[in-house]
Amino acid sequence: MPRVVVPEAYHPSLQFRYQVTTSKLPGAQFYARSAQQPGFENNPVTIEHINAYFKVKGKTRWDDLTMSCYQFENITATQFWQYLQEHQQVPGATDQYAPTYKHDMQIMILAPDGSTPVGTWKLIGAFFSGVKWGEMDWGTDDAIQVDLTVAFDYAEYS
Repeated sequence: MPRVVVPEAYHPSLQFRYQVTTSKLPGAQFYARSAQQPGFENNPVTIEHINAYFKVKGKTRWDDLTMSCYQFENITATQFWQYLQEHQQVPGATDQYAPTYKHDMQIMILAPDGSTPVGTWKLIGAFFSGVKWGEMDWGTDDAIQVDLTVAFDYAEYS
């Protein structure tokens, strides 16, 4: 009977060890309470051939992901708001091209000691497709949580 060899030092990736950064806001980090990892669907295509059919992989569609943030590091909420608004001029009803607001975002999965990345998701062509600034409530002393929805073209993992 085969034996399963368990390594002496087994360190699984932990859900609470990660860091989120973006290329458009150098030095800024998101103090996210929770963040999804990227996911996708390959949308199978059915090919008919004579009296049978088979399926092949269709276009890959990456799902938007969401993050719930307590705060931003090295950037204020006002600076984040200005970044979100810099590509559009509402009074003139104009909007800039994608390179103005699209960026690369990284979700780094950290080692159990919290210091070194053991894996990194790089979201290419990312932008914030939704921002909910949180709720105000006199009945609690909880921290405000900003919910961000991130759309992106595709992801790479290294």
